[in-house]
Amino acid sequence: MATLKQLKTFIAVAEYKKMSEAAKRLYISQPTVSQVISELESEYQTSLFERISKELKITPAGLLLLDNAREIIAIHEQLEQSMKHINAVRPLRIGATLTIGNTLMGTLAENLIKKHPDIDINVFVDNTKIIEHRMIHNELDIALVEGIIVRQEIITKPVLEDYLCLICGKNHPFASKSSVTMEDLRHQNFIMREKGSGTRAIFETIMQTHHIPFITKWECSSRCAIVDAVRHNLGLGVLSYRCIKEYVDSGDIVACPVEGVSMKRYFYLCYHNSRPVTSQMQDFTDMVLSLSAD
Repeated sequence: MATLKQLKTFIAVAEYKKMSEAAKRLYISQPTVSQVISELESEYQTSLFERISKELKITPAGLLLLDNAREIIAIHEQLEQSMKHINAVRPLRIGATLTIGNTLMGTLAENLIKKHPDIDINVFVDNTKIIEHRMIHNELDIALVEGIIVRQEIITKPVLEDYLCLICGKNHPFASKSSVTMEDLRHQNFIMREKGSGTRAIFETIMQTHHIPFITKWECSSRCAIVDAVRHNLGLGVLSYRCIKEYVDSGDIVACPVEGVSMKRYFYLCYHNSRPVTSQMQDFTDMVLSLSAD
């Protein structure tokens, strides 16, 4: 019977595709990792990896073990958390992407704590790609994201509507227009969110669909930095309306409708399909759904 330590080592090798990298991440020696894989292959009398070039390719038997190993580790970690806090609080690790972290997470967390003071919240904010990675590695219980999750192990449910806005500085030529066309955006300079951002992915898809080339002059994860660069006419920007409303209302920047293009999107509630839905996860879900009902 495989031990938890063996399963965690196996998962690391499957994720990083190199025993040396798995050893580095787990802070153990490479021979130890190699021995664990050998023991598992001997235990189950099958090959778990094939060596192709400089990487390891997981076999069908390895994929079967990987799915079950992740489920076992997730259940064990949930048990550990539950037992540690059985007489105290209900722990909840929430992930949020940057737009949500900037505009909604504070309200959600405050309301959740007021209604359920026994829930101990830890929040991690980053882009969609990083949130997805942390959910796969059981570092988050639930998340609210604006981008598209690609891993099938993660269940996603659309819960809130949002829409993106094209923005420019008040002295930009677009500022005097009631709307712009897609052709107007051809070869324009843009201040873009970082790679891995859901906002960026959606905008790039729109531009590619319409075959409109553009120039990325800046990349950053900070909405304030993007707004400031746009305000100084260093390029156009694309952000959630939730992020730029206060700047538009104050006249610092201008929102530019794009003719014939919908930038509507959804925020998605996400959780790993191998993790049991705890009462605190359900309470957070209910709190998010209450916003969509308002």
